[in-house]
Amino acid sequence: MDKILVTGAAGFIGAFVVDELLKKGYTVLGIDNLNTYYAPILKQKRLKWLKEKDGFTFLQGDIEDFEFVKGSLGDFRPSAIINLAARAGVRYSMENPFVYVTTNTMGTLNLLEAARMYQVKKFVLASTSSLYAGEDMP
Repeated sequence: MDKILVTGAAGFIGAFVVDELLKKGYTVLGIDNLNTYYAPILKQKRLKWLKEKDGFTFLQGDIEDFEFVKGSLGDFRPSAIINLAARAGVRYSMENPFVYVTTNTMGTLNLLEAARMYQVKKFVLASTSSLYAGEDMP
């Protein structure tokens, strides 16, 4: 049975991705830092729902922390990573750009480097509609 690591697992999209993977028979390790940008109560409810399902394990941690990422991958040994962890919100990124760089860029780099170390064959990086920032959709 394949193992998949899903970051941002407590988020809206992340929780439903985890649910679909579990329905398909995958074993899933979910990681989320549970920051307060979106309502923590919603994240907790999603995690409660997911923890009731067979095949799901959750670790609270931050992809900005390379030692945490490396240790998590080393212990779990996934065959794939789905990175849904990211800071959202264009306006807030203008106020706190360094938070976005550390999570969205360094966090992704940490995952990629750990994936290389542990020879993870597949890596999916979700993007955001915020990239278009008011432009016409392609």
